[in-house]
Amino acid sequence: MFREIIACLDGSPFAEKILPYARALARSMGARLRLLRVVGDEADRASAKSYLQSLADGWEAELTVKLAQTDAGSAIIEELRRDPSALAAITTRGRSGLAEALLGSVALDVIRGARRPVLLYRPRVERPDPGGEIRLKWVVAALDGSDFSERILPFAAGVAQALEAKLELVQVLPAQAGCVPGGLDRDLLESSYLHQQAKWVQRSYALRVNWEVLHGSPAGAICGHLQGRHDALLAMTSRARAGLEQAAFGSVTAECVRRAGVPLLVYWPAT
Repeated sequence: MFREIIACLDGSPFAEKILPYARALARSMGARLRLLRVVGDEADRASAKSYLQSLADGWEAELTVKLAQTDAGSAIIEELRRDPSALAAITTRGRSGLAEALLGSVALDVIRGARRPVLLYRPRVERPDPGGEIRLKWVVAALDGSDFSERILPFAAGVAQALEAKLELVQVLPAQAGCVPGGLDRDLLESSYLHQQAKWVQRSYALRVNWEVLHGSPAGAICGHLQGRHDALLAMTSRARAGLEQAAFGSVTAECVRRAGVPLLVYWPAT
């Protein structure tokens, strides 16, 4: 699926927190791990290369220092376009406010322009980040009943196969469900959509798939479902509409980035 994982670094310890997840995916997929640092001035190239070299051996990675002709986001997208099998991995800030404040302008630009999933991670202050080896045992794909949300499924299934992880499908429904016709079981009605999606994934990818119907607000229910599950990866699509954070990045995705405490595989389709 992905033959290269590009960990995008800016020279800060914060950005380096993506590295355990990037290496875990690279090893599981048999992909190479490449560390990328974008600089805006030729005079910075030598120090950037020295910085990456100090990390490369320990993370079993190659390295690239790229001189940006425009901005860092565009430079990363250019690297992705050179290799359609590459996956960008980025640490996010996760503050509240507009989309750029939530993710940082570089991460948001990459998500918009990648035309493929991007691996995001927002470190949580309240718990230590993984160091060295990690093992992701679950890929949790969030669906909402739409064809748009289902576009994440091929990627979620492929990553689950590579990680030898379990795939779980979740859908959030309102806490107060409507009336159920007599003789029908509410749990059966609620799970029928996920059951059909699970059957499709099982047929297409030979994976055993779990599913879970959640109730409440979408972001709150998903983040609550993931609480304490430090061995999980959340996979979801995001709406590509213009405007403030809730329209531009999608309020559910934005909240999950900020609160889930696990890495996210976020896909922003072109249409």
